[in-house]
Amino acid sequence: MAYLTRKTRHRNRRALQGLGDLTSAIQSIEGALGTGVDVASDPYFNETVCHIGQLHAISTGQPVTDCAVTPSGLPGGVGLEAAQTPLRFYVYAKQNVWVWPAVVIGLLGLPFFLGYEVGKDMK
Repeated sequence: MAYLTRKTRHRNRRALQGLGDLTSAIQSIEGALGTGVDVASDPYFNETVCHIGQLHAISTGQPVTDCAVTPSGLPGGVGLEAAQTPLRFYVYAKQNVWVWPAVVIGLLGLPFFLGYEVGKDMK
């Protein structure tokens, strides 16, 4: 940096944060902590953590334990209920590798089959 002029070095330095920026950063941290408490009180939190543990066990080659299924429609929480069905499918697909080719064949095969049937009826 010795070969750069003083003006160039000064221009490349990061601007200092004002006190207002610091206050908003502290408020956002306080808000995040409140959200963390909300997530921990969600009735679907334990099942979500269990599914994440299953994915970790699959990736490390350890035996996978079953998770207790939380009934749908429980009040409260931050919306982890919506993540349960995709997580269950993803864990199942990671355990059974044949699911991915079956999904691709189904997604490609169904439109081709429907097109074939429609074309056959038009003759």
